[in-house]
Amino acid sequence: MINAPGPCVLFATPGMISGGFSLEVFKQWAVSENNLVTLPGYCVAGTIGHKLMSDKRAKVDLDAKTRIDVRCQVHQLAFSPHTDSKGIMDLVNFLTPKHVILVHGEKHKMASLKEKIHSEFGIQCYDPANNETICISSTHSVNAEASDTFIRSCLSPNFTFQKCSSADACNSTTIGKSLMPMVQVEDERVSEGVFVVERGKKPKIVHKDELLLMLEEQKHDTMSGTF
Repeated sequence: MINAPGPCVLFATPGMISGGFSLEVFKQWAVSENNLVTLPGYCVAGTIGHKLMSDKRAKVDLDAKTRIDVRCQVHQLAFSPHTDSKGIMDLVNFLTPKHVILVHGEKHKMASLKEKIHSEFGIQCYDPANNETICISSTHSVNAEASDTFIRSCLSPNFTFQKCSSADACNSTTIGKSLMPMVQVEDERVSEGVFVVERGKKPKIVHKDELLLMLEEQKHDTMSGTF
């Protein structure tokens, strides 16, 4: 069908031409000047879509063994399923939170938005990297029970060992005429739990492995009578 004569409009995924049907069509249509490829929005670095928009080259390497001539027209639409910075600023202004954490976006744009939120609203804003942990202090406290499994996980040590630098002579042990570097032991114990609030019950912290069992429990209302 893609080689059928006559004009047509084709919507194919993925939109970044990173593989799949859109890539197969691009291989056949890119060589013709009569064709137009429209890219909707942002394209991740390394994809064919990103290569087409960042460098107007006549040839594109699809992989280590495949290179094609790009003669078709290429156009990018300013489309995104996410809100823009103005929408985020309006939301922050409406909610007036004490802290804002940016978790999704391009690094340099997130850094710019972070500074904008802090300067305009005076709100502490964070843009953590992947797998980075952010600790936010709170003045609120909640009394909650804890399951036995969660408590046992808190008792599991997580020791890390660090050698003192050669400059820390005061923390070294002298043996004969030589300095023996000491080892510092730190317990970076962190427990992960799930805070569960059920109607009519006291809040409880459970281990993450217990949550699935709790969700699978089915509650039934028991009725008795003569039918």
